Amino acid sequence: MKQSKYNFFYDFPEQEEKKLAYNALTNSLALMDHEHYKQYNDFISDNIPIKDEKFIDDLKMGGYIIEDEMDELKLLELQLFQNRFNRSVLGLTIAVTADCNFRCTYCYEKNSIENTKMNQDVQDNIIQLIKDQAQGLKVLSVTWYGGEPLLMIDVIRSLSERIQKICEENQITYFAYMVTNGYLLTPAIALELKDKLNIQGMQITLDGPEDVHNKRRPLVGGQGTFQKILNNLKENIEVLPSVSIRINTDIDNQDRISEVFQVLKDNALADKVNVYLGHVEALNDGYVACKCLTPEGFSQAYYDFMKENKLDIKKLYPKRFTNYCGADAMNSFVVGADGNLYKCWNDIGIQEKQIGKLPMVGIVDNFKLYSDYLLYDPTKDERCIECKLLPVCMGGCPNRRLLGVENCNHTKYVLEEYLQACAHSIIEERMR
Repeated sequence: MKQSKYNFFYDFPEQEEKKLAYNALTNSLALMDHEHYKQYNDFISDNIPIKDEKFIDDLKMGGYIIEDEMDELKLLELQLFQNRFNRSVLGLTIAVTADCNFRCTYCYEKNSIENTKMNQDVQDNIIQLIKDQAQGLKVLSVTWYGGEPLLMIDVIRSLSERIQKICEENQITYFAYMVTNGYLLTPAIALELKDKLNIQGMQITLDGPEDVHNKRRPLVGGQGTFQKILNNLKENIEVLPSVSIRINTDIDNQDRISEVFQVLKDNALADKVNVYLGHVEALNDGYVACKCLTPEGFSQAYYDFMKENKLDIKKLYPKRFTNYCGADAMNSFVVGADGNLYKCWNDIGIQEKQIGKLPMVGIVDNFKLYSDYLLYDPTKDERCIECKLLPVCMGGCPNRRLLGVENCNHTKYVLEEYLQACAHSIIEERMR
């Protein structure tokens, strides 16, 4: 037996007689008393056998010790490619329009906003793409996107009906999600999203209290949008699909993000939505880089926000990745309103980032970009190969990697604080 290369051990101030043990490969978290920690260290450093069989079993179960012949990098590589080239799952992000009723200050699509409605030919080609794969599919995941998708609710209605019919006929599990600014959420549409369009979840953004949000996320004519979105949420929250409130965070609003949560509390919404922070980045020349928080700064802001508002800190617990996202999954595509295909939604509207166009015929058009997304292997990357957090990062955001900017998982900057807070939360729950 040998130790895993992905072990972390920290002091645990709440119980000074114990160590906090975390393994990034199995995502295990445990408390270990000092006597057992000494036994572990003696075994690792001096090969002194551990006599406590239960302790050995616990170490194996958590992945803290592994068989001598186990190559953890090879295991990560295997899991990566098993998922990356899995053809039983199809992921589609469908931008039904390139138009938007907002003009957000940091929008990375602002240079490609146009009054483009997805025509019938593109819709038919999407349906054909799904039909072509239907026989081997187990799961179809669709994210409705834009622009602002609710500007084209008629297209979503039409496509949803046809997609769900294919899934029913072929016993395919269907998941649907929507990214919307929330301004057009009338009671009729809210009810329709969940009951007829089978949308399980949606993201709506509030960037601060009213004065902050309205400066950052105004209508095309410059009018404020905060009260309209808030009223829509209050009126429709009981019939909406699961709602996540995203707070896009940068230097300009980081000191006021907690006011968003207070507004939600004051309006009896805090317990009915999931609140999280988004990292504003200077993508596609859409924003000023000096206004963006560093990954480290964003990580600390996120942790402070969760603690200050007494939110479930376990939501910050590290997550295991195989492939990182749809951009580095072979069977995942972003479909523009004009039928152009991309691997990442950050690439929408950028001609040189297209990988093809519907209908898909033969090999992709931009093979270099396609292969750069799909053939990257972090287990061979000199920057990643020795990183103990590789299993919860797997090379980080593929888009950021190709842009040559910092793409490490933000967890690395505050890992100890995250784990200690999560352990404290788990202990508290067990004592109730």
